[in-house]
Amino acid sequence: MPFITLRLSTRRTPAVRRELLIILLLILPLAACGGRKSRKALEKNRYFAEIVKREDARRIGDDAFFRDNLLGNRDPEVQGWCAIALGRIADPRALPLLYGALHGEDSGVRAAAAFAIGEMEDRELVDARCSSADPRAVLELFRLLDDPSISVRMRAIEALGKIGSRSDTADILRRLEHTTCCVSAFDRAFLGTAITTLARLQDPSAIPFLEQLNSIRDPEIQRSAMEARTHIRSEADAARSANTPAKPGVAPVAPCGAKAQAEPAPGTGYVTDAVAIALAASRKNSTIARVETTRGTIEIELFREQAPVTVEQFVSMARRGVFDGTGFTKSSTSGTIEGGNPVEWPGLRRTVHSEVNMRPFERGRVGMAVSGGSSDAGRFFITLEPQPYLDGINTCFGHVVSGMQIVDRLAPGDRIRRITIKEKIHFHDYQRY
Repeated sequence: MPFITLRLSTRRTPAVRRELLIILLLILPLAACGGRKSRKALEKNRYFAEIVKREDARRIGDDAFFRDNLLGNRDPEVQGWCAIALGRIADPRALPLLYGALHGEDSGVRAAAAFAIGEMEDRELVDARCSSADPRAVLELFRLLDDPSISVRMRAIEALGKIGSRSDTADILRRLEHTTCCVSAFDRAFLGTAITTLARLQDPSAIPFLEQLNSIRDPEIQRSAMEARTHIRSEADAARSANTPAKPGVAPVAPCGAKAQAEPAPGTGYVTDAVAIALAASRKNSTIARVETTRGTIEIELFREQAPVTVEQFVSMARRGVFDGTGFTKSSTSGTIEGGNPVEWPGLRRTVHSEVNMRPFERGRVGMAVSGGSSDAGRFFITLEPQPYLDGINTCFGHVVSGMQIVDRLAPGDRIRRITIKEKIHFHDYQRY
């Protein structure tokens, strides 16, 4: 095949030279900027991979990785990942680091640190490990109720519902005196979180405040307040009938001295270096699970970044056909529909450490059933209505983007025909390994 040689003339007019110079001046900065973005994305992926690996193994490590990156990293996103990971690891030695993050400049990092403190000092977890809560935790969270960011205040009051006691109810109610006017969606979200907190503390003194919320012209707030009042009264009645004081909290705990199921032992994670790198490389993928049922098709967007290990297990099992032919169970009390539970595939069942995150369980959210600090990757549920009592308790790893009307019609006896996974990879958004 003959070679074709293109010979470009070196004789150019001044106008052409000026145009070429302008093009070069435009292209070079863009190329340099693209290179910097790629390097930054690669560096983020390395941080993400290391955080996921330590989080899954439930270990902080003997080095200064979390200290340097929670308090010293310049990227707020990396700081937020570190805070959430420390909350999942639940090692009390990390509390001073989280207290330091509460005084940071970025509101997202402060919110993540408050959420993590609530996870780490949860009453159930503290009782299970036969220890006492750090009194500084409640003091720091109360200080955050005056934070200028409403998202920080919301995470602080959510955490108080997990770690506080009845004696804290009066102080919380004083902070809520001027929050009965729902001006914006943020105000409504904060008030909804406050209602859940009061319900978790189970103090009857909160009932008058909850009754005042009937005057708010917001059906969701009215419903949440009514449910909270019913929950508090039922707990008080049950305590009176048993002739024992009602214990604040949402679930019974294991007796002291028994093995604390809520705190997985370190070193039991399955995430290797190679798996962590793969999870980091795919964390920005738009992953859609297409669930074909006997009623119709549902599409679920999976939260790879907020629950990477849970999503990976779900995707792996779906591709193996583990869910094919399994049925649904509907719960009228909790407002959820549960799918999966592949008992005929016992060898492929997977239990992963819970990846609790700050995603709220709104209508159409997808979560994993939790048992003793772990999630059963073979059993998932879809919320038919908001479930605030599950926020920060169960792993939220996706939401329905299409076919919610199919979810509403699902009933016991309906089955999953198959689940297919669709990946949308956006190369320009990040740099893959």
